[in-house]
Amino acid sequence: MSETGNVLKERVERERVAHTNKDILAEGYKLKERFPHIMQYPSSRRCFTVVESFLRDLKGKTVLDYGCGRGKKSLEYLALGAVTYGIDISPVYISHAEEEARKAGYHEDEYSFQVMDAHTLQFEENKFDMVIGFGVLHHLEASTALDEICRVLKPGGRVLLQEPLADNLLLKLFRLLTPQIRTQDEKPFSKEDIELLTSKNHWKSELFYCGLIEALFSMVTSLVVPKKPDNYLLKFADKIEQYTHKHNLLLSWNQYVFFNMIKMTEN
Repeated sequence: MSETGNVLKERVERERVAHTNKDILAEGYKLKERFPHIMQYPSSRRCFTVVESFLRDLKGKTVLDYGCGRGKKSLEYLALGAVTYGIDISPVYISHAEEEARKAGYHEDEYSFQVMDAHTLQFEENKFDMVIGFGVLHHLEASTALDEICRVLKPGGRVLLQEPLADNLLLKLFRLLTPQIRTQDEKPFSKEDIELLTSKNHWKSELFYCGLIEALFSMVTSLVVPKKPDNYLLKFADKIEQYTHKHNLLLSWNQYVFFNMIKMTEN
């Protein structure tokens, strides 16, 4: 999973162009609006509930919004009392995030947004209490980027990451049919990728999964019963998923994995 020198620089530049010139983020939102249940199915909501449980005590904490986009999540962390830093590869996104924070009335001492390559974070060691990112790490050389997260995270600090998975054949087909919301270098994680990332000895890791079959069913129900995200088809699919998750079956065939990782304190 390692890249070096000019190869990595070229990859970062392709990502910058895709997000700045093509606005891949906006294209993704358009698709989610067409299939609204895809982020509302039961196992997805459970995973986000777990993530939200770690955000209840952010007052006075220093948080890095990792790949902040236009700053939507950053504003949520600010509202919860966190000193919030946001980074992204796109200067357009960063300008928008800064504008939104100013419009919301936050003081400049409470936030900082910067254009930054996540492979080389421009922060001192042990700065952040928490690093939070949604769908960012799979756009990067993941092992290098995670090492940088570890460097800037305080001992005992937590990183929460939601990332797409690679092994489900039907989801692979869906990705092929939606190139407008993809970048050239993004790489959803395989079972082997997850094992490699979580095997690093400076992390205590817990993983949550969602979307083994609910992701695909939600596309259908979004079109058939768009106003009923709690429909019986998704509830039935969720019972199957709860069983597979409990027995560790086909985990890498889910739509998403949520990483809950704590940086081990030094002995």
